Amino acid sequence: MRISMGAARKTIPKTTEAPPKKIPLSSILYGTAGAILLIAGGVGVYIAYGRYLSASAPIIPAPTVAAPIFVDDRATVDGVGTALVRNIEQSVASPLKEGTVRLLYLENATTTSVFSALQSPAPGALLRNITAARSMAGVVNVNGTQSPFFILSVAAYGDTFAAMLFWEPSMARDLSALFPQYSSATQTVSTSSPQAIATSTPVSVISFRDEVVANHDTRVYRDSAGRIVLLYGYWDQITLVIARNAAAFTEIIGRLATSRAQ
Repeated sequence: MRISMGAARKTIPKTTEAPPKKIPLSSILYGTAGAILLIAGGVGVYIAYGRYLSASAPIIPAPTVAAPIFVDDRATVDGVGTALVRNIEQSVASPLKEGTVRLLYLENATTTSVFSALQSPAPGALLRNITAARSMAGVVNVNGTQSPFFILSVAAYGDTFAAMLFWEPSMARDLSALFPQYSSATQTVSTSSPQAIATSTPVSVISFRDEVVANHDTRVYRDSAGRIVLLYGYWDQITLVIARNAAAFTEIIGRLATSRAQ
């Protein structure tokens, strides 16, 4: 049986496409809000985890430089030779309260002592015997006078004392930038019109001599007016102290005794 094309077209029903289903606006808003909340939650978890790690991480304290005595203040110095001397002079000029001590230290204080970094003509037998980690440089204020000092931990008393005795003829000159000689007082100069003229000519000095300071044997360098320019002595067999005067030496010795007793 043959069916004509026209009849076939009449018998095939027409299909109609269903209109697209509309998504409610509220669903879109809820979905967007959910995505935002999910992202925010992830960020919050990340931040909280980071804070947890920071809080639980071990706290490593900043390294501190040990000192053989109790100190009231600390300050870094840098450089070597003349540059280091200038730094120490600046610290001496910086005010300290009466009866207080300031520690001066280099960043690499465990390997090089401030005294060695001065690069003074000190004998090698002295420099080789200094233990930097237990030595210190500082500034002390006693009786209203500020001055530098050194505490040197030494390995051998006999060798270092012999080196200090050998150094004595030039020690005051070599350390004069830190322990300067005193200037003479105002003196009168005879002229056609006599008048007092202030001078700064250093007075002559004499050599070191033995003296007892704070019940310790010391070697003291005085000028012709009897003023102490520099002195040194041992607190014990391995601790050498270099100071400006008897008052400064006594303060340092007292602090050494207190520190060792603790």
